Amino acid sequence: MTKKTSALLLSVVLLFSVLLAGCGGKDSGSPTPAPGNTNSPNASSDENQSTKKLSGNITVWVHPYVGDELKDEMNTVWNQIVSSYNSKYPDVKVKIEEIPWKNREQKILTALAANNGPDVFYQLPDQIPQFATKKVLEPLNSYMDDNNMEDYNQGALAAGTYENNLYALPILQEAQTLIYNTDIIQAIGEDPAKLPTTWDEFNVWAEKAVAQGFLARDFPGGIACCNSTLYPILWQQGGDVIDSDGKVIINNDQGVATFQMIKDMYDNNWIPKDSISNQDQFPEFLSGKMLAVWGSGYSLGILKEEGKNFVLGSPLKGQEQSSFGTVGLFAVPSNSKNKEAAVEFIKELTNTESQKVFNQLTKYIPARQSAADIYDGDEEMQKFIEVAAVSRPGVMSPVARTIMPKIQAEISAMLEGGKTPQAAADDAAKAIEDELNKR
Repeated sequence: MTKKTSALLLSVVLLFSVLLAGCGGKDSGSPTPAPGNTNSPNASSDENQSTKKLSGNITVWVHPYVGDELKDEMNTVWNQIVSSYNSKYPDVKVKIEEIPWKNREQKILTALAANNGPDVFYQLPDQIPQFATKKVLEPLNSYMDDNNMEDYNQGALAAGTYENNLYALPILQEAQTLIYNTDIIQAIGEDPAKLPTTWDEFNVWAEKAVAQGFLARDFPGGIACCNSTLYPILWQQGGDVIDSDGKVIINNDQGVATFQMIKDMYDNNWIPKDSISNQDQFPEFLSGKMLAVWGSGYSLGILKEEGKNFVLGSPLKGQEQSSFGTVGLFAVPSNSKNKEAAVEFIKELTNTESQKVFNQLTKYIPARQSAADIYDGDEEMQKFIEVAAVSRPGVMSPVARTIMPKIQAEISAMLEGGKTPQAAADDAAKAIEDELNKR
């Protein structure tokens, strides 16, 4: 592995462990459409633009969305967005501050509680209900008259919506699917052009791979739990964590069957034995020991850098086809001292041109339809755009984050042999109910 790739891999591990980690689940549905939609992707009212006289300061908290080797390019993107904003609002001074992913949630909440937090900050879908119920997010519906809401992917808008209130505007989407090692496919006598689309088909390939000493796929434990491990399999089996009525259903028939599938994969050596706690099993795929790995567009950069032979698959179908795909959003706190300027900035952050330059660099999927053409001719990213159509952002509940370690603890106990799948699912359900009752 090259020095450059090692650095990139370390960045990816950190990014995945935090950006994708918060175990989430239920899509809350499409938000109530904002009134006054216009036709242009970056549409804004000329009258509003000419009469709004904004001034003062706003602070924007962002994160390391790329590795260190692309830091200068990322700064160029931020400068471009600020420059475009200042061409409309020259009297507003914008300060971009990058904060680390680690402990960012507590850092944001602590700063907001002390009234010295940012005016704009980054959110994930499963944080929206938590922050909204704490009354720290500014509802955005009334500000959107001059913003073309129909141009956003509606699933991405839904990720920023809770109880019919829009709290954040999306800048990126990510989709995850299985990536296969073509050398191993050929070694087991299968065709890379005819990848599995169902669990039954994948099981046949997995058995052949394990018979030849390979691992079938990854299933990293620890903080990576849920969004990129348990939940997609659970959704594919027709199950869920919490239903639309707020009832915990992780231990229904579909849920128990999913826990059983995971235990069977572990017992039959389909997944690594360190799946109880290891947060990163991507090196197993890089080293040619694993048939398939769960990955995103960001994973492709590493594979291409390493010159690996791979092919993108589709999310597997059990009772239904489904995948996890996070959405990155920007929100305004309810105690911002310059709300209107902050709201106008997140509009700028998420307009077509900003989404193009941001997502071209970070290799995510734009949340605006008018920006999707940045991947025209790129078959791999077009595949991820297809996967995004069947992806869910996670558990849309105030307890989405706090239940993650509790579910992981039950999976670990099951894999260690201390609990049956039924007992592990039941205890996970009880832990989730306890968290909901605290609310």
